[in-house]
Amino acid sequence: MSLGLARRKELQKRRSQRLWMMMKFIFLCALIGGTAYFSYDTGQEIAKQNYRFAQDKYDQLEKENQQLIRELGSSKAALEQMQSLVPNDQVRDLLQVVSDKSAEGVAVERMARLVGGMTTNEACGTESEVKRFVVTTLVNTEKSNVSFERGLITISGSGSPTLNEEGNPEAWFDPTKPVTLTFTLPGGETQEISGILPLHHSIVQGDKEYRFSMTPGRRSFVDVTLLTCSVN
Repeated sequence: MSLGLARRKELQKRRSQRLWMMMKFIFLCALIGGTAYFSYDTGQEIAKQNYRFAQDKYDQLEKENQQLIRELGSSKAALEQMQSLVPNDQVRDLLQVVSDKSAEGVAVERMARLVGGMTTNEACGTESEVKRFVVTTLVNTEKSNVSFERGLITISGSGSPTLNEEGNPEAWFDPTKPVTLTFTLPGGETQEISGILPLHHSIVQGDKEYRFSMTPGRRSFVDVTLLTCSVN
């Protein structure tokens, strides 16, 4: 009896172990399946969110692109309109001069009166005699100027000194470097131009236009020639 009872207990123990192993296997499969399903479902949701984000971003970029196209079209139309109003480079240069003078404080109404008073019947006299003045430098600071039309317009200038072989500055200016020329008009108004000689400048006073040409003269000097024209 004891042997039979022991064998039955052993068989029962083995069946319990197999049952327990089967339950653990089923639980493990369920766990793996649940995890896989959760991962798949989460992946699907993330993919949907990414798609919605990408779609929203695309829609936004598309709207911005359409807005840029409209703005570009408007800008192109405005540019073409401006180009049609400004037929050539000379007129554009004139408008730039007017803009620069306005920025310097010259009244637009005054410039309009001067330009409006001009006609195609330009009458110019002969060029005046050449006058000269000394260009001041950091070394030569002695004031020098030249006047035209009985003192109506006075011209002076400054520049960079010439360097000798040792690199030391001389008293006279270097004509290969920019100079600044100042034109003083009645009432103390001044106009300045800068650049490398030769330079040209025009001043309108009343019904006269004064056209100045400045070229390098003998050492330290600038030569000035004046042509006077009627603007009526």
